[in-house]
Amino acid sequence: MLAAVGFITTASTTKPAFSVEKTNKTAKAELNIEKYKACIEACNTCIASCKKVGATCSKDKNAKMSECERLCKECVSACKTAVKEMSSDSKDAKSECLECAKICEKCAAECDKFDMAEFKKCATDCRKAAKHCNEM
Repeated sequence: MLAAVGFITTASTTKPAFSVEKTNKTAKAELNIEKYKACIEACNTCIASCKKVGATCSKDKNAKMSECERLCKECVSACKTAVKEMSSDSKDAKSECLECAKICEKCAAECDKFDMAEFKKCATDCRKAAKHCNEM
């Protein structure tokens, strides 16, 4: 019985495994990331589309597609950077998003030059990412 009382006394006087401060920091980080959620999702969709189109361009070895392939690679890189900055709630997130939006628009315009469905989808996904990035 004495051991049980000692345990209860010890348990009631020790600090919990997590503190309110840590919980508040986590909640704040989640709120900050939440403001970027739609943009991060749009950028990730754009990355997937650009990778698919870039692979198609690479396989076709068509000189007309070389610019599209280059812009898709550039767009993937810009979107990845923007996602990284938003995910860490970096002070550079806004400027990276604005730069990403410019590249996404260029990629969309290039993809629109081709009639294949995956290129049209890529153009749409790029424009959606650009829209969200411009709104940051």
